[in-house]
Amino acid sequence: MARDKQLKDEPIEYQKQQYDEKNMVLGQFGERLSAVDLYEDIFDDLEMVMPIVIIDEEEQKHIVKMSIYEAIEHAEGRNDVLMGGTTYFNNFISKATAQNIHAFIIDMDNVYSGVLLRSLQHDWKLETDEEIPMPTYIVNSGLGLHLYFVLEHPLPCYRSQIAQIDQLYRRLAVMETTKRVYLRKSVQWFGQDFRMAGGNGKNGWENTVFRVGEKWNADKLAKAVGLENVHFLHEGEPRPKLKKEKHAKKRGQLRQGYYINPRVYESSVERCKSETHEGNRYLSMCALSVLAWKCNIPEETLEADLLSLIPIYNRNATKQIKKKEIYSAMKMYNPKAMETPKERSEDWLGWNFKVTKRNGRKQRDHVKVMNTMKALKKQLGEEVKEGRPKGSGTAEQTVREWQMLHPEGRKVDCIRETGLSKPTVYKWWKEWNHGKNGETYGPMSRFSAS
Repeated sequence: MARDKQLKDEPIEYQKQQYDEKNMVLGQFGERLSAVDLYEDIFDDLEMVMPIVIIDEEEQKHIVKMSIYEAIEHAEGRNDVLMGGTTYFNNFISKATAQNIHAFIIDMDNVYSGVLLRSLQHDWKLETDEEIPMPTYIVNSGLGLHLYFVLEHPLPCYRSQIAQIDQLYRRLAVMETTKRVYLRKSVQWFGQDFRMAGGNGKNGWENTVFRVGEKWNADKLAKAVGLENVHFLHEGEPRPKLKKEKHAKKRGQLRQGYYINPRVYESSVERCKSETHEGNRYLSMCALSVLAWKCNIPEETLEADLLSLIPIYNRNATKQIKKKEIYSAMKMYNPKAMETPKERSEDWLGWNFKVTKRNGRKQRDHVKVMNTMKALKKQLGEEVKEGRPKGSGTAEQTVREWQMLHPEGRKVDCIRETGLSKPTVYKWWKEWNHGKNGETYGPMSRFSAS
């Protein structure tokens, strides 16, 4: 039975006593390790660049790209540095851009030392075929615990298996052991970020690391939580074709998805912080909700971004934006968003999207004019720059990086997962050079050396 009184309501001296006792209990069942040991075991490469979440003084989250090793150093002695167990395309945190899951992390609040001891003795077993699986690592976060179920091999976040991944994560989070200490807490998503191991918890005590179990095969982990006949695809395995929607969309009807590059939404959020003023604040949130739908941004990401705008919008404002206005604006996050023209969104935002200036000409006509101007400059002896610098295009880099991570990947998956258009991906796509035994040596192009 869960206690009615939560650990956070106890005197601070008792909280510290419980924290120390949990360290003692964990030391009896596992080996205490460093944060470096933990993250090296999870990701294998500490030089890997990850989206690290930094919490500012106003409790707002900001994403900073840095290597895992830099993040470990940055987190030492601090409680405002967070990271999850998932990697992302373009280091943008969302379900739509999730790349590979290296570890499932479960947050347990209000954990007393006695509950932890009972769980280690009876509920969590070292055998992998038990109903309630043993985590690979347990991090003592002060008042609670972080359970790390580290996978033997990274689990790709293919669209075809996202639903099963969600189901597995939720099963892990609401199993009987966690129910006793969860106090009916809402479940986060599989890419949730947590205060880093080796750093401090909310109360300032170190997040200590203990290895108590083994790594998990994703299929066996699913079976251990009651998901029978589940098989997760890994890198290189053939993927089944996704079933078409039961009711086909009408011809000409716009689709949800990467109709607009996600970077348009990201840049719009940043511009709202400095360019949207009082009088357009509520409407700007409506516009962002429309853009989020067009760019296939998860609803939880939209909510977090709008919440982050409140303190900025309310700074030196005559009228304060309230939280309920956010959820009113988010009603624009629906299929009808695809019918909202760009001009209307610009009116709502209070500023215009930046576009390439062609002086009213069509692209093909504009190209002809520019080429003519170049030819005239050459005749006059003026220096003319030809084309882009080698490797300067971000689209090219994005395609190349995706191919390096997915040597057996398909163009259609690259289009879906990067948000680039079909012509762009096809333009920069390079075939891979496979050896006699199937070894992959890299793209057959001048870029293979990089």
